[in-house]
Amino acid sequence: MKKAKDKKIKLGIFVEGDFIPSYDGASNRFHYLSRYLQWAGVEVVVFHGFRGWSDLELIKKEPFKTYVLPIERYYKDSSFLASLVKKEKLDIIQFNDLEPVLLQGIRLAHMTGVHLVAEMHFVVGNLAKALGTSAQKLSKIAKLEKFIGRAVDHVIALSSDDEPDFIKKMGVPSKNISVVPSGVDLREIKFWGPNFKAKTILFLGNLYFEPNGEAVKTIHRDIYPELKKAGFKFLIVGDCPKKLRDKYQDRTFRFTGTVDDLNQVFKESTLALAPIIESTGLRIKTLNYLAAGIPVVTTSASAAGFPHKDCLLVEDDFQKYPALILKLTKRELLRLAKRGRETMESKFDWKIIAERTKTTYKKILHTRPKDKAKSAELTASFNLKEPVWLEEAKKKGRFSNCHHPPHGDFSYGVIRHGRVNIVR
Repeated sequence: MKKAKDKKIKLGIFVEGDFIPSYDGASNRFHYLSRYLQWAGVEVVVFHGFRGWSDLELIKKEPFKTYVLPIERYYKDSSFLASLVKKEKLDIIQFNDLEPVLLQGIRLAHMTGVHLVAEMHFVVGNLAKALGTSAQKLSKIAKLEKFIGRAVDHVIALSSDDEPDFIKKMGVPSKNISVVPSGVDLREIKFWGPNFKAKTILFLGNLYFEPNGEAVKTIHRDIYPELKKAGFKFLIVGDCPKKLRDKYQDRTFRFTGTVDDLNQVFKESTLALAPIIESTGLRIKTLNYLAAGIPVVTTSASAAGFPHKDCLLVEDDFQKYPALILKLTKRELLRLAKRGRETMESKFDWKIIAERTKTTYKKILHTRPKDKAKSAELTASFNLKEPVWLEEAKKKGRFSNCHHPPHGDFSYGVIRHGRVNIVR
């Protein structure tokens, strides 16, 4: 019998909503972590709750296996999911954030006896409080955090700054928490450096996510007017509500929507912004900016999850942004560009992140999974139907124009080795 350290790890990653193409931080992590773990020798199986928002033709190009499931079956047919987990002989199943762990993870782990990992992209209670959530809802979130903390076998945090809150709010011992940040695919993101001739300032992000939408409003109100006078243009890139775009777009403040190749905007950018005021998680946009060699002006809150502050220009007073930017010399910007790329290459290349994650899984497999019988019985008492982010996305009309086959009813699908097999 092979020891745990020699055994090939078999991992199931559960993904709801959008997956590939990946146009936000969460789906970006699902996509590239799955790809690079497979290349690192971890056998990855993705279970995708399919709403027509992912392109199956793109998924089939990936090296990992993907099960595509209708939403009703994804959430309600636990027996079928458990049969797939057993069929694939998985060691670990991994869900992101609180609701998916509650809605599926605990029950599936109980039914199959595998380890359950919660990958926490941010501290839910902290973000909810920053966004002005009511005291009643914050109380419910706090109860859910404690419940999840007692049930999961391990938590993966994206930022070391969030780890103390997972210990305090979820009651997870530090030995059961690993910090593994997101990364950058340096084969895809090229180094461009600041384009001084373009005089273009970039903001990248999913604008259906409220902190990003608020950041655009801040940029337009406090930063754009003065820099427009100095001849700068602003480029806002990412999935965007029509209402936001219609309100702010003009000739020198343009919205592109999503783009298939970020290199096309990076090579035309002089500087990038990340004026986010909610502090939790790690900003994928910052990693992408730095990988492309685009200097970044950001807030201390937005930079909180990133340990290499010397790569960034940090300023919390938005009124000071125009003067700060206008004072920057080409030499300073080029220095920041080089430092940012070098940091991405040495610390945040997905190859490095995948190896760190693999080490975490090996650690998990040296422990015994918790008995989840009692927790599985109590999950229904929370009366949750779907993740909050999903409710918000549907309410704002995100993905309303995004429809990929299979059309009509289907039982499930399997994507592997460049083939899509849909079972009707």
